[in-house]
Amino acid sequence: MTRLFSAFALPDHVADHLAAHLPPLPGGLRATPRHQWHVTVGYYREDDPEPRLARLRSRVGGLPAPRLRMRGSGTFAAVCLLKIATPDPVDLRNLAEAADFEEGGHPEYIPHVTVARAIVRPAGQSRDCADLAAALRGYEGPEWVPEALVLYASDQGAYTPLGRVPLLTGSAPGAGC
Repeated sequence: MTRLFSAFALPDHVADHLAAHLPPLPGGLRATPRHQWHVTVGYYREDDPEPRLARLRSRVGGLPAPRLRMRGSGTFAAVCLLKIATPDPVDLRNLAEAADFEEGGHPEYIPHVTVARAIVRPAGQSRDCADLAAALRGYEGPEWVPEALVLYASDQGAYTPLGRVPLLTGSAPGAGC
């Protein structure tokens, strides 16, 4: 069994834009490395990769790819994040439901990109996270359309792609990323 999650990787032009607009982090925060920036679609805890990938291919493969953009910020306790906006919220929600997002124990799907975490996890919300979220409140990144949902293994902070599930993409801006 392996800790697994599915996600949309950020294409280079989107990650470049975020990197250029990310302010210096307060001392109490640890940055999420750029190569780990992603939009989680489903978290599966400890699971068997082959059946999970087969399930994703049968349930998600061929669904419409949503148009995505980072817009605004927020926090989850000790996590600072950028929110994902889409003109197609039903498509994104349907895709997350097909990908079994609720198996991770989250009753609501909140698409986001984690940009930093508090170094010491306090009982409540980190002040440094709140300050970074305030600095990023007006951030708006470029739009993109993911070509695939990727299944990743997570092992002690290292993410390894295990397989891709192609999505239907059209001629929306950023298609082919």
